[in-house]
Amino acid sequence: MPYEERKACALDAVRSRIEQFHSALIVTSNQVQGLLAGSGTTPEDQNETLGKFAKGKMDMQRFASFAPKAPRIEAEAEAPVRAAYEVLKSLLAEGDDLFVIKATQGRGLGHQLSVRLAHIGRAFAAARVVELAKNGAYKEDKHAETLQRFPYATWNSSERALAPALIVEVSGSDFKPSAIVPLLDTNMKVVFIVDGDAPAAALSRVISPRVFVQQETGDASLDAFADYQGIAVAAYLPDTAVSFVHDPSAGSTTYERFVSVTFPKEVRKRPIGGISPAQQAEDYTLLESLSVPPEIAGEAASDPAGKLSAWLLSQTDLSNLSA
Repeated sequence: MPYEERKACALDAVRSRIEQFHSALIVTSNQVQGLLAGSGTTPEDQNETLGKFAKGKMDMQRFASFAPKAPRIEAEAEAPVRAAYEVLKSLLAEGDDLFVIKATQGRGLGHQLSVRLAHIGRAFAAARVVELAKNGAYKEDKHAETLQRFPYATWNSSERALAPALIVEVSGSDFKPSAIVPLLDTNMKVVFIVDGDAPAAALSRVISPRVFVQQETGDASLDAFADYQGIAVAAYLPDTAVSFVHDPSAGSTTYERFVSVTFPKEVRKRPIGGISPAQQAEDYTLLESLSVPPEIAGEAASDPAGKLSAWLLSQTDLSNLSA
């Protein structure tokens, strides 16, 4: 599947999460706009309230004499509320780009996702600032900075439940998804589009009982990923990687949750992005051990995947390897 098609599939898979977040932004923005219109006395304030239909077409002084008044906010609350409103508008203006990360090589995957989530989290900070300002509890020295950056670690459970999905475009050498595990909470969804050779079992370290994990090398859709209610991680990788789907709803034991597993015929014996062949083999073996039923676990080494994993693990002398 060409790169642009994979990106389109990824966007389709997370569209409902993006639309849910956008809807919350719009509703909150409209509510804050109404507060500001109620506190403002200028024609511009009233024009903003009426919207595009009435702008420049009505006598605002005459309108103000009979229009119902919106709830007012205190004068000292207006500045922080306006600042919060500008944050909401700027996030809405970013559209889908807000949820797409083009990872910079060498900067660390976990760090880059954390930075983007701190940027998205400004929406929650804006809602908090409005409430604080309305209640007279806003403190400039304490709360103003949250409108610039609001880290995921500070989001409460309700905010995490509303977390939008992320699409991450990343090179194979930087694809180290275990770095994002601390960010996987509540309803978080992440899709990776990996460019270039990557570790064959990269997503094995993300697997846990309640996390849906899908690693694809072909043209398979992400329908099950999109439908899963909870944390979900997916990745499109080159055809040298393993293809598998780990679905927590498919069974009570780990191997039952692997609804599909396809191992590649061979794996290149070379470091990828600082991950040695031995480390790659360990991830590969982890994936095998999780996906094989217990009753045949002792026979796993006799199949092609087991032999390949054993061979990779035996390659401990890396002195003659080049990147």
